[in-house]
Amino acid sequence: MTRKDVESLFKTHYMQMYHLALTLLFDEAESKDVVSDVFASLLSGRTVMRADNAKAFLMASVHHRCLNVLQHKKVQERFARLLIEDSDTLASDDTAEQQMQMEALMRYLQDNLPPLTQEIFRLRYLQEMTCQEVAEALNVSRQTVHTHLKQALERIRAYFNSNSKVI
Repeated sequence: MTRKDVESLFKTHYMQMYHLALTLLFDEAESKDVVSDVFASLLSGRTVMRADNAKAFLMASVHHRCLNVLQHKKVQERFARLLIEDSDTLASDDTAEQQMQMEALMRYLQDNLPPLTQEIFRLRYLQEMTCQEVAEALNVSRQTVHTHLKQALERIRAYFNSNSKVI
C-alpha cells in the first residue's frame, strides 16, 4: 500500500475511527494514539489490507486495538493494586526479611530495565501518576508509556516466576 493510499484512507475514515476509539476508551489522547497506530501499521507494511472493504477493516482494527488497550489497563491496575498491597504489608509488618526482598526487587528493576522504562515504572507505580501524567512529564505518547509498562511487567512476572522466594 502506498503512502498516498494511506493518506486517502486517513482523510476519508479518520473521524469515524477516532469517534469509535473515543467511545470505547473515553480518552482523547489514547484514542488518537490507537487510530495513529492503525495507520502507522499500514504505512510500515506490518498490516496488509484488502482494498475491497477498507472501512470495515479499519474500524475492526480500531476496535481490536481498543480492546487490547483496555485489557492492558486491567492488567496494570491489578499489578498496581498488588504492588500497593505489598508495600502496605511491608510498612505494617516491617520485618528485615521483607525489607530485603523489596530491596532485591528494586535492585532487579534497576539492573534489568532500560532507563526510560525504569523512569516510567517509577512515576506510574511508585509516585502513582496516571499514564497521561507520565506521558506529559516525559514528553512521550501514552502508547509509549503503556508499551514500557507492559515490558516492565513482563520482566517482573518472569523474575517472580523464576525466583518465587522473592516474595
